[in-house]
Amino acid sequence: MKVFIGHCLALRGQCDFLLVPRLVSINKKDYICPKFMGLPEMTKQAVGKQPLLIWRSEKNCALGSPQALPVVLRQEFPARRIKKGLQKAEAAFRSYHRLLQQGLFPEEAETVLFGGTHHDRGEAGRRIGLIGHPYCLYDPLVNLGTIDLLHRYGFKVVAPEFFRPRQIESELQILAKPLFWTLSQRIFGTFRLLCKQQVEGIIYLSAFACGPEALIGELVKKEAKAIGLPLLQLDLDEHSGEAGLVTRIEAFIDLLQRKRRLSCV
Repeated sequence: MKVFIGHCLALRGQCDFLLVPRLVSINKKDYICPKFMGLPEMTKQAVGKQPLLIWRSEKNCALGSPQALPVVLRQEFPARRIKKGLQKAEAAFRSYHRLLQQGLFPEEAETVLFGGTHHDRGEAGRRIGLIGHPYCLYDPLVNLGTIDLLHRYGFKVVAPEFFRPRQIESELQILAKPLFWTLSQRIFGTFRLLCKQQVEGIIYLSAFACGPEALIGELVKKEAKAIGLPLLQLDLDEHSGEAGLVTRIEAFIDLLQRKRRLSCV
């Protein structure tokens, strides 16, 4: 929320409108975080007089419905043009996710999607899992370049976006009670998939103020301990220096290397 509102404050006065989504439920019978549900109101409170347009639901967006757009935009552009634009955006969105499932990270997928080339890093022999909310995993400002650090140590990083939704859903069947939060489902389902991917260890980047992650973190730690898989959980909350975070990751990598040496003896 802090990062999103910070972006909005930076854009204040530089545009005619800010278009903010209201996400409630993007899958049947489960829900997005309550903070996302109230995102338009929180943003409005922060930006003050800056005109704000609310995109009403992701479900309508996915169907390419012009009715999902604010009235002012529907008055400005013909319905046919809006619908055609939404359909084109949905096609690009699906192509983007196919690239992610092929093992590309978001920035790499965007480069390919817009006609650029992707330089393959090759298949590293060592694999490490990385789980958490997408904005924690892929924003180098938030996580202080965790993915680049792992690459420099020679690891192939395996992330939630590499798996298809059906793969993740199948791993949730072991739970006695369904998880209602979409992102929590992705984290736990991906964790179980990574346990089958022969990763040396898993790093869990969690948002310090996230309520659902307090529950998911305990589930993940319990499962990791039961199977003896090394797990490092790091709480992210406005780190101003790299030393603490990077030192903990490097110490975790040292432990993985020690475990690897001992297993070869």
